[in-house]
Amino acid sequence: MRKPIYQPLLIYALLIFLALLVVIPLAAGALTAFKPQIIWISSPPTWNFVPTLENFEFVLIQRQNLLHLRNSLIVSTGSVTMALILGIPAAYALARFRFRGSKGLLQWLISLRMIPPIVVGLPFYVLFQTFDLRNNHFGLMLAYLTFLIPLVIWMMRGYFVEIPSAMEECAMVEGYTRLQALRKVVLPVIAPGIVATALLNFIFAWNEFFLALILGGRETSTLPVAAGTYVGRARVEWGNLFAINLIIMVPVIILTIFLRRQLTKGLALGLVD
Repeated sequence: MRKPIYQPLLIYALLIFLALLVVIPLAAGALTAFKPQIIWISSPPTWNFVPTLENFEFVLIQRQNLLHLRNSLIVSTGSVTMALILGIPAAYALARFRFRGSKGLLQWLISLRMIPPIVVGLPFYVLFQTFDLRNNHFGLMLAYLTFLIPLVIWMMRGYFVEIPSAMEECAMVEGYTRLQALRKVVLPVIAPGIVATALLNFIFAWNEFFLALILGGRETSTLPVAAGTYVGRARVEWGNLFAINLIIMVPVIILTIFLRRQLTKGLALGLVD
């Protein structure tokens, strides 16, 4: 039987409605970032105005958020790099070798990703204070690894399962060791999956707020923590808040645009069995 002609129309209308629910608040916030301070909270909202960069100048120069931007880049890039270095071999082992408890281990690893950061906040604070890791870039990277590595292992295992083990076996017949076969044969094939995994983990690390708040300090404060300073009990600096939020969004958007092909291929490549 043919589907009613209105059914696809209803689906498209619903998708457009859901897209507007996401796009309209983002667009309104982006416009507010370019508003002069005098019309931040005008009622009704003013949309006919001369755009200004004074909010960006204030948050970047006067509030010294360039330092926070640098901290975010250092911590996010470093933690994602470490997570890939540690997580890819673990994912390969879980994909290629079967041992007692391997399924349970995989489920336990992904359950770590589901733990709310506030649950581990106090233990982390005590440990980092004891070992002098607070207000330290490397300390923040270690904290981020607790939720990045499980996601790397979970995603990368799906990609390794998709690749036939015969590829490594043929390489080892030619004289390669297993590690050489992994590095020279398998990893180039799943490069789009590595890009997708790295990008998703970078987004999680880049947006992390709670751990950066309690484990960071003046020298290591990241952009999400800095954004929270524009929300006070008596007043919200709307223009400055949306300006720094736009600054937080831009690097992720640029990365997604430049890596969109690899991201699409990577997300389509891995299927967890």
